[in-house]
Amino acid sequence: MSSRSIRATTLAAVLASTWTTAASAQTKLPTVNCADQPNPIYVTGSSALKSFIGVVGKLLASDPTPSTVVYQSQGSCVGVSTVYEADPSKRLIKDSPTNYAIFYKADGTSQECFLPEAGQEVTIGASDVYAKTCGYDSLSNVSDSFGPVQPMTFVVPASSKQTSISAELAYVAFGLGGHDAAFPLPWNDPSFFFVRNASSGTQQMIATSIGVPAAKWWGVNRGGSSAVRDQMKVIVDPVQAEKSIGILSTDIADVERANLRVLAYQATGQTCAFYPDSTPTARDKANVRDGHYDIWGPSHLFTRTTNGSPASSAALAFLARFVVPLIPQDLLDAEIDGALVPQCAMRVSRGEEVGALSSSQPAFSCGCYFDFRTTGRSACQTCETSNDCPSSEPTCNFGYCEVQ
Repeated sequence: MSSRSIRATTLAAVLASTWTTAASAQTKLPTVNCADQPNPIYVTGSSALKSFIGVVGKLLASDPTPSTVVYQSQGSCVGVSTVYEADPSKRLIKDSPTNYAIFYKADGTSQECFLPEAGQEVTIGASDVYAKTCGYDSLSNVSDSFGPVQPMTFVVPASSKQTSISAELAYVAFGLGGHDAAFPLPWNDPSFFFVRNASSGTQQMIATSIGVPAAKWWGVNRGGSSAVRDQMKVIVDPVQAEKSIGILSTDIADVERANLRVLAYQATGQTCAFYPDSTPTARDKANVRDGHYDIWGPSHLFTRTTNGSPASSAALAFLARFVVPLIPQDLLDAEIDGALVPQCAMRVSRGEEVGALSSSQPAFSCGCYFDFRTTGRSACQTCETSNDCPSSEPTCNFGYCEVQ
């Protein structure tokens, strides 16, 4: 057997082991019931938003009158469907021996719990993408509340030499399996494509940008985002690394910068590729915030409504944490530190999946504080109160003078 075959066999064994570990990450048999936790709020959907949901869960569990976020990760489009479906039986989450629900505690840890045998109605559907992207039209009795902006990325192992990808080359890879004589690619073996599935918001959003339907991708469905991360980060052989490419949200990819490299992306119509950040090593999300980096969108929290308001007090308790112009600083810090972009730090907005950009001025701005939090400096004037600020930036927000 050649040394290359030995390495390939070893990698396959490692990936199989990693996949088993990833798949069993939430399969520990629960010892408690979800319904027995204080004021449970049932959330399902995006695996990419798990860290954000966990932060909200910790804050709610720490309240004087605590609420408990119970979360089952199933993909963005499942989060959409469990709120939008007309049939109540399709708006339930149920126990799965490979994917038990978890609840978040005040110390930030989580624990598996049993759902009712008949299933539990979902309070919040969490998604990285719009309902329309998942095939659902707007409903008058469903609200779509925007959370922080989530960028999506192409990633390669750190030992790969690749640094960028265009929409056209991504189409050849994921739409044609890398087989196009006119576009020779290092990514021409779909067994080294670390992808998700049509219910994944990460795959749906990137699919919109590159023009390959999310259900038609070449590659191997690795399940959740954590499996993509865990399977790719162990690839150190340069030959295998050069063939490998995957998709991840930035909150997951940024933590693994020592093992994974985010590729700069050139969208259709652009003349060069952009990283989500100003440089490969920065964390300022500058190119997301001003719209140069293309693959991003607001996170979505869907819930059923009555007369325009959340139908349940549990949904209201969850949404009230961040669907306000001025979000609490502990949640703002968690969003920034988690590689998400709070709405208050954005300079552009869009109203559909990877759609046209519009200039944006948030009702409450935090761009200066975002700069400081991610770079350690800000060009903005510091302040203690708004009386310290000039007329051009008259409002003191989080210690910096902002337009509003």
